[in-house]
Amino acid sequence: MYFTVVFIVAPLMIATGPIMSPAFCGRFPRYVRLFRNRQTARSIHFLGMAFYCVFTIMHVALVLIVHPQYNIAHMMLNKNYNEIDAAQFAQAVTMLIVGVVVVLAVWIGASYWSHRDLRFAQTFVWGLTQPVRNLFLDRISSRQVKKQTFTDADISPFHWVNTRPPTERESTEWNRLREQDFVDYRLELGGLVKESKSLSIDDLKSLGKEVNITMHTCMQGWTGIAKWEGVRLRDVLALVEKDDNARYVMVTSFGHVGHTYDGRPTEPYYECLDISMAMEDETILAWGMNDKPLPDVYGGPLRLRADSMHGYKMVKWVQKIEWISDYRDVGDGQGGSREDSGLQHFDARA
Repeated sequence: MYFTVVFIVAPLMIATGPIMSPAFCGRFPRYVRLFRNRQTARSIHFLGMAFYCVFTIMHVALVLIVHPQYNIAHMMLNKNYNEIDAAQFAQAVTMLIVGVVVVLAVWIGASYWSHRDLRFAQTFVWGLTQPVRNLFLDRISSRQVKKQTFTDADISPFHWVNTRPPTERESTEWNRLREQDFVDYRLELGGLVKESKSLSIDDLKSLGKEVNITMHTCMQGWTGIAKWEGVRLRDVLALVEKDDNARYVMVTSFGHVGHTYDGRPTEPYYECLDISMAMEDETILAWGMNDKPLPDVYGGPLRLRADSMHGYKMVKWVQKIEWISDYRDVGDGQGGSREDSGLQHFDARA
């Protein structure tokens, strides 16, 4: 059993852990294929976690069921049971009970503290892990297209999607545009720029075309492969001259976020990208999916694709794109609607 835990389960969990990151999967597709695909790796990782849970429960139970007096004496006093008297054994039992109570108290206290102030818990945890992200993840970007990871044969027969198109209440404008097949659609490009632009789909198509067959990953765990047709975001941003203090790109949707952190009325969904995210090769504005115009439910007429990151960064039903100085000055200051309401991390590479 110990051999299995140390030399089989633990290495498998360590090996499959990085595959949970969309950036890692996109950068090292051959590594992912060692486990067949991302979903297989996730299953192995989950089964490893389940194995550890069962092992821990069984191990603790055996300590208390099979010769508990010997086990407790060894664990708490580092002595054999026949070397101690009744008072020392009572001391060992007391130490064990106190230790369990302390662990439970810390667990309950941490749970209460984190639920009492979710926003502080979010910023505290993300701040604690950011140095590790800076070292191992923030320098990684997807290369699925460059490495031709996927072909038409890999396209998912059904691509799952979260959310639904904007309702009449959320956006009368989008619904009127849809009634006219989006012929009057305009992408507003502005913010901290010298001169704003208003672009039609044909204007965007005139900038060039990228066709990317890539894997979409969601924080919920599912994945889907599709062919996306569009233009690189950096080519669109090049149409305007930004101010010197513009350091982030904010993409806003016609649709609304599902819920808000503090229960206030829902607001248009938005996400912010830093310059490195916005300039990646696989960050595009897509108007097509699987050789057809982008369906409404997948974000038509225009959506953001940023394949180094999880899906919550990929804004559907794009209304406008703006250069801003700091994402902390927008919304709840966390970098996007999912970060504001779902307590996710600004950098969605993991």
